[in-house]
Amino acid sequence: MKVTLDTVFYSNSGDRKILQACLKSWFRNPKDLQFTDPRMSYPFDFRKWCALSYAEENIKTFVVKKDKWIVAHLSEKVILENKQAHLFHLFVDQEHRQLGLAKMLIDHAVEMAEKLKLSYITLAVVHKNKRGISIYKKAGFEENGLTTNGNIKMKKKI
Repeated sequence: MKVTLDTVFYSNSGDRKILQACLKSWFRNPKDLQFTDPRMSYPFDFRKWCALSYAEENIKTFVVKKDKWIVAHLSEKVILENKQAHLFHLFVDQEHRQLGLAKMLIDHAVEMAEKLKLSYITLAVVHKNKRGISIYKKAGFEENGLTTNGNIKMKKKI
């Protein structure tokens, strides 16, 4: 399967239109939405999604495209003053899972953090998301406590 890795921005109106269509299609299943962002309620609301997570300028979203359509998504927030990056909203379209796309996105995000000479990367994952936890552990992330709402914090030193 030939895919491309690209960077998109929620602040770009063209990217935003494509992202909105893609995410609305992905999050028809409430479980997928809750695993990706437990703060979101069903049905999916793109404006709320953006307001909760994409209001800041220091966020890049990496996507995998197949035939110009987004099939996987991961966002990375860089906090230079803390020498840290935070990953969130990893999602792979159901038809494209178990093809290594999540690993491709995580590896790319780690590479970007290394180029910026950051010290570590963090993330939080829903405790019921066993597949996600496994993917992150294989990528070198270690459990690092719990968030206030019971999600698992994970951290990887760079």
